[in-house]
Amino acid sequence: MIPRRRHRIVDSHRPEETTITTHTSRQSGPAHPLAPVVALDRSAARAAISVAAERFTALLRETDDHECPAAGTDWTVAETAAHVSCVFTGFSAAIAGELPALTYLQADFPTRLAASNASTIATVDHADAGRLAELITAGAQRFLELAAAADPEMECETPWYGPGRTRTPDCLTALALSELTVHGHDIAGGTGRPWPIPAEHAKLIVGTVCPEMLPLVVRPEAGRGGPMRYEVRLRGNGPRYFVRIADGTAEVRPASGPVDCVISADPVTFLLVAYGRMPLGRALLRGGMLAWGRRPWLGLRFKDLFFNP
Repeated sequence: MIPRRRHRIVDSHRPEETTITTHTSRQSGPAHPLAPVVALDRSAARAAISVAAERFTALLRETDDHECPAAGTDWTVAETAAHVSCVFTGFSAAIAGELPALTYLQADFPTRLAASNASTIATVDHADAGRLAELITAGAQRFLELAAAADPEMECETPWYGPGRTRTPDCLTALALSELTVHGHDIAGGTGRPWPIPAEHAKLIVGTVCPEMLPLVVRPEAGRGGPMRYEVRLRGNGPRYFVRIADGTAEVRPASGPVDCVISADPVTFLLVAYGRMPLGRALLRGGMLAWGRRPWLGLRFKDLFFNP
C-alpha cells in the first residue's frame, strides 16, 4: 500500500500566480480531506484506460504521417503522442512520490501547464511512432498498477497545476483516461480517422475531472459581477453536481438546492465542449446540451468561465 496523504478538492485561482517568474514547488497539502463530489468507479475507469490505451496506440501505429497536425492542438501527431507518454510518466511519479525537483513557471493555469507540457515533450524522442506506442503502453500499465495499490484518499503532488496543488489517484485516473480519449480524438481528427468515444468513458471522465478540476481552472474574472449557480446533469443516468461561481472562485458539491441555470448534457458532448474540442453553440444547436432555469442564458457563459482542464 502506498502511504496515505490527504487531499482537497476545492481550490481557487491565486492572484500571486499571475506574475511570470520561476518557482520550485515542494509544498505540502492541507490537513483535512473532503469526500469526492462524484465517486469514481475505479474498476471501470482502469478497464477503460486499458481499452483506450490499446485504441490510441493502434491509431498511432496506423498513422503514416506523424508530423501532420493533430486537430484541436498546436502539436503534431508525434508531439501529441509524446505528451500522452509524459502524462503517464508524471502521473505515475506523482502517485509513487518520485517527482523530480523541477522548476515550474509561476503563471496562470494555462500558461504554467503549457510551459510544463512543452518542456516534457522536448525530453521524448518522438521520431519513432512505434517506440512512442511502446512507451505509452508501458506507461499506462505502470500507472494502472500504482493507482490500484494507492490509497484512494492519498494527496499526490501535481506542481504542474500550481504551487502546492495536489490530486488524488482517482482524479489522476480520470485525467489519464481523458488524455487518451481527447488526444485520440485530436489525432483521429487530424488524420481523417474515426474515433468514437464511448458514453460510459465520457461519464467516467467528466464525472470526476469536472468536479475536481473546475475549482482549479476557473478564470480569475469569473463571477465578478455576482455569483452564478449551476446544476450540471449528465444524461444516461450520469452524475449530477452543483457549481457556484463567484469572484474568481468555483465551489463544486453534490447537486441540491435552487440554482440559476440547469445544464443537461450528453456526456460525450459535454466532454468535447469542456476540453474545447466542440463549440458550445454547436452543442446547443444539436441538442447535445440544453439549459433552463431562472437564468437560462447563463448556460451560454458556462464554458467561458473556465480554462480547459
